[in-house]
Amino acid sequence: APFFPTTRRMAPAAAEAVASVVFTATWYSGADDVRCLAATETLRALVAAGLPVVVVDASPAAAVRDLLSATGAIVSEQKAVGKKGAALREAVAIASALPGVVAETWLCWQEPEKTDMARHWATALDAAKDADVLVPRRESARFAATYPIEQVHSETYGNLYLDAVARTHCDALPPLDWHFGPFAFRARHSDLWTRFGGPMYDAQVVPLVHAVRKGLRLASVAGAFEAPPPL
Repeated sequence: APFFPTTRRMAPAAAEAVASVVFTATWYSGADDVRCLAATETLRALVAAGLPVVVVDASPAAAVRDLLSATGAIVSEQKAVGKKGAALREAVAIASALPGVVAETWLCWQEPEKTDMARHWATALDAAKDADVLVPRRESARFAATYPIEQVHSETYGNLYLDAVARTHCDALPPLDWHFGPFAFRARHSDLWTRFGGPMYDAQVVPLVHAVRKGLRLASVAGAFEAPPPL
């Protein structure tokens, strides 16, 4: 009888663990929106830094998603009903499911127009290596030098106000740059963000208080972030 060697199927190699993933949400009126053009610069910078990027986009024009996808980012049209909070939660879910994402992977949120953040994530995450949650903060000198003075004053006092309000619910919370925007958390804690139903900015910040109340380690790390000149 003819001999047919047994074919052995090799199991697919396990995806290499991913250290960090950046996720964000977008909405632009069209591909020529100045904020959309800034976002493409940000996405290219993040991809060039070796960071996987997930974007959930609710723009009315598919041309916006085509433009964003051309940067190398993973771009999905928003399915969840709602505004920024819904898009943030959808982006967390997509980022959490990427191949190689493990419990220790950092999931990093930032606004898509904050291009300069691409050069700060690696340093900030390294400084927070023993933490569960990270909230970067702007070094005061670069903050004052690159932002409109009115914004510097309003956000400085706004941060102090939110510090005071947050401490009425959790006195262990350190001072934070609440108005900056970027934050990160280990993938194993993603439910703190996906289960909180805040519709807008609260979807970012309220879970930070919940995290500290749960006993998670929160790091606040300073960086010389500079605001983008076009904005």
